[in-house]
Amino acid sequence: MNKNLQINNISLSATPSKWIKNNLSKNIKDQTLLDIACGNGRHSIYAASLGYKVISLDINKEKIYKLNSNKLIFPIQIDIEKSNAWPFTNKVFNTIIVTNYLYRPIFQNIINSIKLGGTLLYETFSIENSNFGKPNNPNYLLKPQELLKLAKKNNLEIVNYEEIIIQQPIKKALQRIHAIIK
Repeated sequence: MNKNLQINNISLSATPSKWIKNNLSKNIKDQTLLDIACGNGRHSIYAASLGYKVISLDINKEKIYKLNSNKLIFPIQIDIEKSNAWPFTNKVFNTIIVTNYLYRPIFQNIINSIKLGGTLLYETFSIENSNFGKPNNPNYLLKPQELLKLAKKNNLEIVNYEEIIIQQPIKKALQRIHAIIK
């Protein structure tokens, strides 16, 4: 069975990111997790399998609807890029995951929505990815050390940070950060 998907000519794994799996806490009694731009829900499903109560956000109604069958996943169809669309109050989530998605105007909302001692796991494309194909629009690509600078600006404790080019499933340039809200 092929677990890779083709979306907009980008091959995405249907399985959770190995980096997310390695950095997501397994000590999660009664913890809530927000999966932003969850797509098909690969990280939502994985987090729920660990016992997290998961809120899954995506603009695509069909993808979100498919997550309704998991009792630990609460899907919300929303366009968080519309002004004043951020639906959460401050300090509500233990963990927020963002992968393969970038919309800079909500950076502060994301950080403000994480509880004290909570975790941010962010993994998305960096500017070097334009050398390998899509996405190649600079609006959707992180600048050098952008996630690192965001974390430092907001006084987050950095647990793990990488700017990396991976070869599989396709060649792509990424930035990844695991940070704790202090």
